Amino acid sequence: MNRRRIRTAKLGRRPRQKRAGAAMVEFAIVANLMFVMIFTCMEFARMNMARNLAQDAAYFAARTAMVPGATQEEAIAEADRIMGSLLDESGYEVTVSDVNFDAPTITVTVSVDLQAIAMFTPMFLPNTTIDTTAVMKTERYEGFYEQ
Repeated sequence: MNRRRIRTAKLGRRPRQKRAGAAMVEFAIVANLMFVMIFTCMEFARMNMARNLAQDAAYFAARTAMVPGATQEEAIAEADRIMGSLLDESGYEVTVSDVNFDAPTITVTVSVDLQAIAMFTPMFLPNTTIDTTAVMKTERYEGFYEQ
């Protein structure tokens, strides 16, 4: 016996063994949870980004449509411009209320299809949409600038 074994034998300890197999098993268990948490964070970040983008698109489209002479097509084009910065045209839908002189408010709704934009969530949340609406008073009135 070499000197090291004699010393550990006298102290009542076993000689140190390699733990490579145990480390691999521990990593296999913990890595699954870690990857699920990372992918979940990525999915929630993408959903939050799409929700904020839809809110901005609805707001700016309503601002575009509230002024005199504006049309529904201009409001939809503004929402498409903003939503197009992140999503393709198949992932969302824009709805604008009637834009006429008598309308007291303009309502713009942007619906984002979660199945079209999400990476992992459609497996768990099928047929889910994110809806945002912006309602603004119009600036269409007569007589204010009479001379």
